[in-house]
Amino acid sequence: MKKTITIILLSVAVLGAAGWMVWQQQTIKAAEEKYQQESKTNDEQLSKLTSDQADMKHENEKQKKKLSTITKKLKNEKKAYQKEVKQRKILESKIDQLQKELTAAKATAQANKQSAQAARQPTVKKDPNVTHNPPSQWVQDQYDWGVKQGYIKE
Repeated sequence: MKKTITIILLSVAVLGAAGWMVWQQQTIKAAEEKYQQESKTNDEQLSKLTSDQADMKHENEKQKKKLSTITKKLKNEKKAYQKEVKQRKILESKIDQLQKELTAAKATAQANKQSAQAARQPTVKKDPNVTHNPPSQWVQDQYDWGVKQGYIKE
């Protein structure tokens, strides 16, 4: 009976060991399959990321070209604007100068007008025989012009 129990215990031990080995093999096999699956997924993700990186690189280059084009346009527009500002300043200074000259010319004209009027008034000779008002300014101007041209002698 002891032999039987020993045989049974040994059989159970051998079966247990065999079961444990089969379980270990299945666990290892499942881990390998899981590793292969993860490896395959990682490879797919890596290839996708690589293609995305290439696409992003092309997109980045396009954006750089676009940016440089826009930058060049802005520089040209800035130069044109600065040129216009310079021309405007020059024109404003010319306008100021012309306004000053105009003001001076008006002042000179006013002074000339006043001096001419002041000079004209004494030249109006009142005939003591005439009792009415002196001639109008237009008549006096015509008379002065005639004298100046030599048509009328004083």
